Amino acid sequence: MKPGRPPLHLAAATLGLASAGCVLAEANPYYLGVAQSFSRESNLFRVPSGQPQADDSLSTTSLLAGIDQPFGRQRFVANATLRHTRFRDNEQLDNNGYALATRLDWETGERLAGQLGATRNRSLARFGAEDGPALTTRNDETSQELVARIRYGLASQLRLEAALSHQTLDYSAREYAYLNLRQDSVRTGLQYRPSGLLTVGGALRYTRGRFPSAIEPTPGVFQTDRFDRRDVDLDAQWTPTGQSTLRLRLSHTRETHDEVASRDLSGLTGALSWDYRPTGKLRFTTEVIRDTGAASAFSQLVPGTDVRIGDNSQLSNTLALKAFYEATAKIRVEAGVRLVKRDLVDAFALPSGSVSTNEGSDRSRELRLAASYAPARQWLAGCSIARERRTASSSVSYPYSANAVSCSLQFKLQ
Repeated sequence: MKPGRPPLHLAAATLGLASAGCVLAEANPYYLGVAQSFSRESNLFRVPSGQPQADDSLSTTSLLAGIDQPFGRQRFVANATLRHTRFRDNEQLDNNGYALATRLDWETGERLAGQLGATRNRSLARFGAEDGPALTTRNDETSQELVARIRYGLASQLRLEAALSHQTLDYSAREYAYLNLRQDSVRTGLQYRPSGLLTVGGALRYTRGRFPSAIEPTPGVFQTDRFDRRDVDLDAQWTPTGQSTLRLRLSHTRETHDEVASRDLSGLTGALSWDYRPTGKLRFTTEVIRDTGAASAFSQLVPGTDVRIGDNSQLSNTLALKAFYEATAKIRVEAGVRLVKRDLVDAFALPSGSVSTNEGSDRSRELRLAASYAPARQWLAGCSIARERRTASSSVSYPYSANAVSCSLQFKLQ
């Protein structure tokens, strides 16, 4: 057997699960599934423009399972995806990954409710980090988020909210240890709902975190950069019509770092999203995020999905636009563009022991077009093409471009 290739029993299990549809009951809270995808990357390692690029093909086999079970006033949701990815020419990158998510929605009486949630993801880290080396070896990214929320209704239109969260990010390659992150936050505030169309609120938020390996004074010896962040949040959700929903968070943010003062931030951050459905077949989504790199990335972490999130930029401005069209009951088309501008700070130790920094910025553009076809309720097939391009203003980052094509087939029983 060739090293790094999946064993035969995995393929057999995949086929066996797909053929079990005739004996599994439908209309239940559980689901089981398998998926297979094939992709082609034109610039696998995201090397700088003008340098020789390595293209490659990769295959990913996934096993899916989940549950969505209400009981009384509570609801329990969990899903798991196990993946095996192999590369045609770069077998050193072959890897096993997963995406795990669980959530409990609970409620007691009419006033008290809350949510407990946990996600954990592991995948091959994205290539092309802002100032990291151009690795050609395997580098796994593992992210985790634990969240607890509670709501208490003070009156029919007013409620008190509180939330706790713990987030971690780790990389297996020592060269990328500077991106490792630990942070904990607490948030408390009030929400007021004067009507079914409008909700407004305010909150105070405090975050304590650290980059455990932010600086490497000598090989193998790392220095921690701790930071404190304080936010005053204003929130709003407005549904002017049945086709349109707007959500806004506007914050005054103050973040201070112990070792890398160039990453300190004081000013406005926030997020704005708009969901617009002009017809039953057409939908548009718009999202604008202005925040630190880590906060922006974790805000896009969707439970149970493979999202690569490493980003330690001082400030990141993101604009994402998507359009969805239901051509028929079985065919769906999606188009999207994502624009990101980042302010970067690269910290390093001087022989004297002090810390110095390089600063710069870069701009990224991602275009994606996808189509999916569901010939039956259990089956889903799809293909996508994507284009990435980045420009940079200094040596802290570098320009590159890459193209990707992917097709997948999924079978799921529920």
